[in-house]
Amino acid sequence: MKKIEHQPPKNTIKSKPFDSTINKKSSILPLILVFCIPVFLYLQTLKFGLTYFDDNKIITNHVDFLSHFGNSIKVFQTDAFMADKGHFYRPLQTLSYMTDIQLSGGDNAWMYHFTNILLLGLIACLIYLLLRRFLIPFRLALLSTLVYCTHPLFVSTVAWIPARGDLLLTLFSLLSFLFLVDYLQKKQMKYLVLHWAAFTLALFCKETAVFLPFLFIIYYFVSTSDKRPENKYLITIMLYGVSGVLWFWLRLNALKEFSIQDNVLNVLGQNEKFGLAPVLSNLRTIPESLAKFFIPIDIAPIPGFTLFKTLIGSGIIILIIIMFYKNNERSKKEKLFCFSWFLLLLLPTMVFKHQVIDYLDHRFFLPMIGILLFVLFTLPKKWFEKGDIKKPWLLAALVVFLSCFTFINSHAYSDKMNYYNAAVTKNPDSAFAYNNRGAAYHNQGSLDEAIKDYTRAIELKPDYAIAYYSRGNAYFTLKSDDKAIADYTRVIELNAGDANTYNNRGSAYCHLGLFDKACPDFKQAEKLGSKGAKINIARFCNKK
Repeated sequence: MKKIEHQPPKNTIKSKPFDSTINKKSSILPLILVFCIPVFLYLQTLKFGLTYFDDNKIITNHVDFLSHFGNSIKVFQTDAFMADKGHFYRPLQTLSYMTDIQLSGGDNAWMYHFTNILLLGLIACLIYLLLRRFLIPFRLALLSTLVYCTHPLFVSTVAWIPARGDLLLTLFSLLSFLFLVDYLQKKQMKYLVLHWAAFTLALFCKETAVFLPFLFIIYYFVSTSDKRPENKYLITIMLYGVSGVLWFWLRLNALKEFSIQDNVLNVLGQNEKFGLAPVLSNLRTIPESLAKFFIPIDIAPIPGFTLFKTLIGSGIIILIIIMFYKNNERSKKEKLFCFSWFLLLLLPTMVFKHQVIDYLDHRFFLPMIGILLFVLFTLPKKWFEKGDIKKPWLLAALVVFLSCFTFINSHAYSDKMNYYNAAVTKNPDSAFAYNNRGAAYHNQGSLDEAIKDYTRAIELKPDYAIAYYSRGNAYFTLKSDDKAIADYTRVIELNAGDANTYNNRGSAYCHLGLFDKACPDFKQAEKLGSKGAKINIARFCNKK
């Protein structure tokens, strides 16, 4: 295939798009630097524990299962939380935790953190290679990679153990893309096989990988002058289909909550949690992510939409559009590819709407590489010629500045109380943060503090059933049975299908001697599947 010959305007630097041969001249030293610096920055996380935000549900609650490699096949038959029904299919993430337990000899938080750090180092090397493939000058590629991998926006991606799926997704997506470049330029089948294998592995890391083939196809048309692809490239699309069908079938069987009909409803936007409706409500994620990337201040562990960030991000979008048309350092096709990278890989993260969380920063790790490419494509190359020392030093200073913020912000992930204290401080409007900090207080026996946080969560979100249930449990422990009953009743109004709530309310009625009210609750709890309700029926329901 012939390369596109761009005709740049006068006084601009001619850009030859996407040449993989540049790496042959690269030294091993840059790879060592981009690997070691981010790794050293995050070494402190080896002393950290769990945040008790999903990591306990994904790992701690299933250590017995994860401790046996004989369960490896079962990993592909269940969701990320290993529940009977679920939403998220991440088998390679689960396998990686299983490997951590085997290598460290048990459930050791330091090993989970170590693997996250190691993955970041490997990803940093791939980002550097990617930038060099796109003819980014050596020093600019080196420093830009360090800026990206030390950026405070991605603290949660590394320091929060459940973000493992995004790290694995980014690793295999970058590998797949680099192998695709080699395949298109060298026409050797081994690169096609490696490209396909890496793409397939990415699929089993996180659902976002479903959109990778669209990005690959866009790259093909941007990097070549062929208007019609050769027949042999149709083999690649067929291979995508083989992997996709296998993945879809396994996922459909693992996530028993969703049938084919449910997936159709998602596409039509008739599902409140998944589909078109959540995408529309999550559109603010686009400007907010850009605002936090270019102005990395006030990065919260559990972020929420703010008018300030939305406006700032909208202004950045306008500037990006202006640069798209005005800047001639690279062709518009190449810059369009950068936008496609960002939007196509951000879109899958927007099809899910959490009840009380607007978005999470770790989901930006892979998509934002597209914005990094766009910025580098618009910077004047003459700034980074050998005779100009000033600009690289400015970037080096930026790396130091960002690293300091990242080092400080990482401390929030050291344990659950630090995590939720930081979450509440930086996002005082998060009902989720208050509820979960209340649970942390509850586990410590600080019930008064727990009730205050549960109450604040309810004030922020009056229909937050979990907060009512948690506060009801705290009141029940304090023997404030009337208050507990009131909260359990509210939970039943919001979610009549919760067996534990009926059982707990029945127990509170028993404390008050109201067995005639307790027994119907116990019977309803038993009908909904509560095992403890049967014992309570035998114990209390004959005392009427």
